[in-house]
Amino acid sequence: MQPVKLTIDGVYWDSQIYSGELLLFDADGAVHRVDWRAVVDSIADGNPLVQTALRVAFSDSDLFYNQKVRKILCDPQIETPIKGQLTSLASLNLHAGRRDWDQNWRIEDAPFDFLPTDTDVYYNHIFAAGNDGLYSAPRTGVGTSRPLGKKANKHHDAAILQVKASDYFTAIAIAAGNDGLFEFAFKRTESNVLDNERRLATKPCSSCDWSFQSVMGWTVESAFLASFRQERDPSSKKISRIFDRIIDRQEIFQSSLFDEADAGVVWGCREKMYRITSEGIEVANYAHMPPKKGKSSGAQQTKLNQFSQQGTFKLNFDASTVIATGTAPFGTVLEFEDRLVVMRSDGGVETFPGEPVHWRVFPRSEHYSNQLHIIYDDRIDIISFVHDYFVDQSSKLAGFRRGSNDFVVDEL
Repeated sequence: MQPVKLTIDGVYWDSQIYSGELLLFDADGAVHRVDWRAVVDSIADGNPLVQTALRVAFSDSDLFYNQKVRKILCDPQIETPIKGQLTSLASLNLHAGRRDWDQNWRIEDAPFDFLPTDTDVYYNHIFAAGNDGLYSAPRTGVGTSRPLGKKANKHHDAAILQVKASDYFTAIAIAAGNDGLFEFAFKRTESNVLDNERRLATKPCSSCDWSFQSVMGWTVESAFLASFRQERDPSSKKISRIFDRIIDRQEIFQSSLFDEADAGVVWGCREKMYRITSEGIEVANYAHMPPKKGKSSGAQQTKLNQFSQQGTFKLNFDASTVIATGTAPFGTVLEFEDRLVVMRSDGGVETFPGEPVHWRVFPRSEHYSNQLHIIYDDRIDIISFVHDYFVDQSSKLAGFRRGSNDFVVDEL
C-alpha cells in the first residue's frame, strides 16, 4: 500500500502539526498558521469517493489504531473498500498553496528572533532550540484572532541541537551537543513553563528521544540510555520517577556480541532501539514495566528494564553515511545527503530523492503519528503512511508499536 502525499507550495524552514493546526516557519521570521482540520475537511468534501481515506490519512490516524476499530477492520466487507479508498487516494495529485486555503491561513510574526535548529509544541507552548539556547512562547488556539505570544521565555543558555517533549511524563529533554543531555519538568504556568533543570548525562548528545520514562541520547559516534525506574508509594499511591543509571549501547545490544569495529549509528524511541551494522539494521526492544504495588529496590526495578534482541533487517544500500535518523509507528527514517529512506513497518522501503531543508516525524502525536514532513527549497511534502494500520503491531521490526495503551498528549 503506497503512502499518500500532499504538496504545499512555498518556502519554509520548519513545520509542526498540533491540535488541528499546521504551523509553517519561514526564514523571514514569520509563522504560517493553517487550520488543518478545516483544510482536510475541504479536500475530503471535494473528493467524496475517498473522503474517509483522506481523513484517516491526514487528520484522524488514531482511528485505525483503536483496538475496537481494528477488530472491525478484520471484516472483509469493511476492510476491502477501505483499502480500495486508500489505494485510490495514493494515486491522486494533491497539490495546494496559500491562495487555495486563504480563508484558513494566516501569517504572524514568530516570537523568536532566530532560525531554530529544532522546534516542538507541548501543552500549547512552542519550544524553539538554537545556538543561543532554549526558548518557549505560548500558542493560542487555532481559529481564534489572538496571535502567538510575542515574548519568548528563555530556559537554557547552551547551544541546543534537538528538543523533545515526553508523551509519558510532563517533561522536556534537550540534546545540547558537547554539554550533554538535559531535562526540564514542565509547569502549567504562563510565567515560567519549565522548572527543575537537571543534567541527565555529560556524554556528547546531538539527538534525543523518549523511551517511556527514560531518555535515549546519541551522536553519530555513540549512544546511551538515561534509564529511569518507577516506584509507587504504598501509602499515597503516588508514582515517583527515579533516575537509575546511564546504559551504554553495548548493554542495549548485548555486550558479549557487540563489535566496536562494526558499531554504527545507534538511536531509539519508545520500545525500539536500532543500530546500523554491516549486516543491516539491528533491532532491540526496550521492555518498560510499570511499578508494582509497594516500593521495590533499585536493583529489582532495574531487572525489569530488559533489552531483547529482535533481529536484523537487511539493507540493499550502504547506510554508513547516514546523517540523521527518526522513528515513528510507520517505520524508521534515515537521512542521507541526497535522499530520505523510510524502512517501513511492513518490510517495504520508500525513497524520497533530493536534499531536504528540514524533515520531521511526530512520534508523540495522537492524530498525526503517521505523517512525515519533508521541506524542500520550494515546497513541503506531507507524506501520510497508511500501511501500518494493517500491520501486526506486536511483531514489527521497523517502527514502534501503536495501540490502545499509548500515552499521547498532543491534544492537551
